[in-house]
Amino acid sequence: MTKKLIYALLAIALLLPAMSFAQGGDIATPAGTFPVVNEPTVLKILVSNGEQVSDFNTNAYTQWLEEKTGIDLQIEVVNSTDAQTKLNLVLASGDLPDILLGFQPTSSLMAQQGAQGVFLPLNDLIAKYGDETKRVFEKERPQIVPLITSPDGKIYGLPTVNECFHCFLSQKMWVYKPWLDKLGIAIPTTTDEFEAMLKAFKEKDPNGNGIADEIPFSGNSSALTAGGWHNSVDQFLMNSFVFYDLIQQDRLLLIDGKVQAAYAQPGYKEGLRYLNRLYSEGLIDPNALIQDNPALLQLGSQKEPHLLGAVSGGWMGTFTEPKTLAQGGEMDNWIAIPPLKGPEGVQTAAYAPWGITIGSFIITNKAAHPDVAFRLGDLMYNLEATMRNTFGVEGKDWIKPPEGELGINGKQAAYRTTANWGEGMTDSSWRQTGMTYRTADFRLSQSAKDQFVEVPLFEASNAMLPYAPSIDNLIPPLTYSDSDAKEVTEIQLAVKTYVDEMQVRFITGDANIDAEWDTYLATLESQGLPRLLEISQKAYDSMKTTK
Repeated sequence: MTKKLIYALLAIALLLPAMSFAQGGDIATPAGTFPVVNEPTVLKILVSNGEQVSDFNTNAYTQWLEEKTGIDLQIEVVNSTDAQTKLNLVLASGDLPDILLGFQPTSSLMAQQGAQGVFLPLNDLIAKYGDETKRVFEKERPQIVPLITSPDGKIYGLPTVNECFHCFLSQKMWVYKPWLDKLGIAIPTTTDEFEAMLKAFKEKDPNGNGIADEIPFSGNSSALTAGGWHNSVDQFLMNSFVFYDLIQQDRLLLIDGKVQAAYAQPGYKEGLRYLNRLYSEGLIDPNALIQDNPALLQLGSQKEPHLLGAVSGGWMGTFTEPKTLAQGGEMDNWIAIPPLKGPEGVQTAAYAPWGITIGSFIITNKAAHPDVAFRLGDLMYNLEATMRNTFGVEGKDWIKPPEGELGINGKQAAYRTTANWGEGMTDSSWRQTGMTYRTADFRLSQSAKDQFVEVPLFEASNAMLPYAPSIDNLIPPLTYSDSDAKEVTEIQLAVKTYVDEMQVRFITGDANIDAEWDTYLATLESQGLPRLLEISQKAYDSMKTTK
């Protein structure tokens, strides 16, 4: 054996440990067994959000994860307001942690970084080490898989599952019930009855002060950053003319399997005509089209005299002080009404029953042992992990209710949070930061005791559900290729800006709906709406084939 060959073999031998480390040799124990490792192992995690967590590294949930897995977790936290900047910085510099947690990158960014090898594919890890993950993806929520699969067929991140039932149907309309009672008005069921109710609010002095100061219907501008949650005047009412989803999609809908824009449909034109009539009759607050959410909240919280009669919104706290009558507020004086039947018989509810946030848990190419990192993410879908993350320590932050105590859904309650849960800083939980697995059944099994928000929201959403389309007639969250995503983003920005501007002009009468409708449609076409629909159709068709 020559000296040159000896030196070459020695060099290879010296490189082998480093190569094994860089490629992440498996050291994790088999799926579902604990601890995850039997030797000292560190995972560096960059977490977005968690402003209410005093110290992630000493937090009770972190300690439980470490004890359960045997992994030393070293956690760095970035405020959610700085999360995108931080993500861009670490991606550009390559100074990445083992795990990115809670950053919620777009599907196109995940596909891009995955193709470049920065985000690791999880398919093989799921197949080998998936325990909780297989339960979720194969048995309980198989519909999630196409939503998180990139165009190359790979999964680059685990999603948070948070099936907020009232969020699925969050384009609601709220009416001030004391005014209905005083004027002897029944809950409206049609757009004509809704208009008549607003007229009564305007003309019949329901607040009883002898002054015509009532504001029948208000909201806020969806174009503003402080725009509330589904508070613009179009969000509920337009569903009496055309399916109008601003929960998941920016007003896209399916017509005979084809992706179309609601704001280019004849029904949208008729909805604008209706809103213009309400506005011209003084039934819509002019400020509703220009004010931000704090201004709406101030209006809706005024008590002496009470001024506001109706408002759309995802929940009562977007337009009135979130306190009950017993607490000194008026939240329980507001009731949600079911979808209204329009003049052509249209009566729908915007519906987006997806309940996932993609890319909540991402393993980067800096992970020496992706198997260990994945086992940690897999554990986070566990029920006990979800309880500890979301609520904290049993007996301190939550308890198991006694037999007979009902949940929000009217069935035996599975858990009840203590009176101080959610207040101030915590060292007990992560307050939903990162990744959890919360199905609708899980969320609705929370005790209804003292739930003055969740119970009315559940009841209101249940009343809307019969008017929602079936899931097969909805557009799910779409995944685009990198190039398509850039093009879609550019077109969407131009189209949304124009649609929102023209909506205000049509409602106020600054633009004539009949005279300028064709010009409006032509402008949408020139701004790239046909291309937007074409790309979205391609993404939708691709997603259907992966189901």
